[in-house]
Amino acid sequence: MSYFPYVSQNLAYAGGLLATSTALVAESVSADPTVGAGSFLLGGAGLIAAISAFTKDFWQDRQKQREHELAKLRIQARTDHAAEVVEAVLGWIRAARAADGALPPAPDIRPFPDPRNDD
Repeated sequence: MSYFPYVSQNLAYAGGLLATSTALVAESVSADPTVGAGSFLLGGAGLIAAISAFTKDFWQDRQKQREHELAKLRIQARTDHAAEVVEAVLGWIRAARAADGALPPAPDIRPFPDPRNDD
């Protein structure tokens, strides 16, 4: 188990809070407008760092959810293709049986119910 993600996330939180508090102190103490502009930029960078650290887990979870949905769709596409192939083979067997009565009958294969339908 790696502690690096937790340490880096806590450092990002601390850095964002430190930059924001430094900007607030510098803004309130100094009357010089250049200090105010610099502290505004520093505070903005700190807020961006803090917000990105807070939302990082959300975006990672969202990406994992997308990957899961894609994998699920790939599996479903393979299942649909396999069902189509079985239906095509059964159709061919039935057509051959209709053409020549001496052939054995087509097996009675019923497809599994589609889990996407609530019927």
